[in-house]
Amino acid sequence: MKIKLFIVACLFASAAYSQVEIRPFIGMNFSNVTDSPDGTSTQAKVGGQIGASALIGNRFHLNPGISWFSRTTEYSSTGDANIDQSVQGVLIPLLVGYRFVDPTTEPFLNVRVYAGPSMMFLTTTEYDNGELDDRVDWNSTMWGGQLGVGVDLSIFFVDLTYEVGLTNTHDGISEDPDGLFDGFTEIKQNTFIVNAGVRLSFSR
Repeated sequence: MKIKLFIVACLFASAAYSQVEIRPFIGMNFSNVTDSPDGTSTQAKVGGQIGASALIGNRFHLNPGISWFSRTTEYSSTGDANIDQSVQGVLIPLLVGYRFVDPTTEPFLNVRVYAGPSMMFLTTTEYDNGELDDRVDWNSTMWGGQLGVGVDLSIFFVDLTYEVGLTNTHDGISEDPDGLFDGFTEIKQNTFIVNAGVRLSFSR
């Protein structure tokens, strides 16, 4: 509780004395997993997200955000049909960043770097093989770590982000009579994210 209050206090303090930007965006993602069953390969499929972030500060800044996302990873093995793992939910990154150019003197063009933790609250979790999905105990909340770079150009911006999964999506497949998924545990998601949007600036 104290940590949450401290974060809120920092946000209000920064907003009171700094530039503030609201940044609605839309984007796509490519999500893969850290583990797969023996003899099975995985491939990231195109997913998407829509949301908004806030950029609070000048060169050093806070960059929290919220978005709804959909991510899909395809599992394939020789002689078997492909299976898609799909997750949807709400993503909340709590990032800090740095602009390489002072935005008060150069508002048109800038390059940013940023990093921080992210929280994911899953609303939909499934394999498109119903029998397989019945044996999965999904986690409803996950943590990740994000690192990225962004470019601001006039009223537009583009962000390229890599997110490393720190929490298991699920803890493996149970009750597998064929033994295909033995040892398939601790599955985390690593995701490449591309967002583009507009900058709505408010100066203090």
